[in-house]
Amino acid sequence: PVGPDSHGYYIYDNEDIDYLLAPTYEWVEIDDREGGPGQHLSSLTDSGNNQDDVETIDLPFTFRFYGEDYDEISISSNGWIAMGQTDLESFRNYEIPGVGGPAKMIAVFWDDLKLTNGGRVYTWYDDVNKKFYVEWSRTRTYQNNSVETFQAVLYDPSYYITPTGDGEILLQYKEFNNTSTGSYGGWGTPIHGAYSTVGLENHLGTEGLQYTFNNEYPPAAMMLSDQSALFITTRNPI
Repeated sequence: PVGPDSHGYYIYDNEDIDYLLAPTYEWVEIDDREGGPGQHLSSLTDSGNNQDDVETIDLPFTFRFYGEDYDEISISSNGWIAMGQTDLESFRNYEIPGVGGPAKMIAVFWDDLKLTNGGRVYTWYDDVNKKFYVEWSRTRTYQNNSVETFQAVLYDPSYYITPTGDGEILLQYKEFNNTSTGSYGGWGTPIHGAYSTVGLENHLGTEGLQYTFNNEYPPAAMMLSDQSALFITTRNPI
C-alpha cells in the first residue's frame, strides 16, 4: 500500500494481494443508459472549453474526512470531489497536497475532461450496503479525446468503522486512458495539467496522499489501467 500520510490514510490497490484490505475490482454500473439506478447530474455539461462545471449535493449520511464532518459534497466534471461546498472549477490538475485546486478533495481522475460525446456524471445511494456512488461515465479528455469511465464510492462511517472515524473510499476505473501529456503552450505550466492526478488532501491543503501525478507512481503503487481499483482507509496493514 501507499502511505500512511500524517493523518493515517493508506491507499491499497488490487495487486496488494498480501493484504486483507486490498480491493477487488467489482464494477457497479449506475449509468441509467446501461440499466443502472443512478441519477444523472444534468447540470454538468462541461464541453472542456472553459465550461467546467461543479454541483454541490447533499450526502445521505455524514462523511468524516481528515477528521472533519461533511453532509454535502461538490462534484466536478473534471474528475474530482470536494467535501462541502466549493465554487472552484479546477480543470488543470496539480500535485497533491498543494495549493492548486480545491482543498478537502478526492482526486478520482483529476484531469481536463469534457462531457460532450455522451459523457455524463451519475450518483446513486445503495441504502442496503450504505455506500454512495459517483460515476463519471464515458467522459473524455479535452486534450486527446480519450474515453474515461470511473467511479468513487463513499462508505458510511457509522456502518464501516475505522480507527479514526474517517470514512473509507473505493475508486474504480472501468476505462483508464492516461493520455493528457500537458502541453505547455508557452505558459510554463501545462495547460491541461500533467497526465492525471489521483489521491486525496485535507481541508487546509497541507496533508494528503498522492497515488499518481504526471504518470509517475510511488514504488509501492501499481500502474492504473482498465479494470483496476483503489481502496482508501485509515485502517493500517497489520
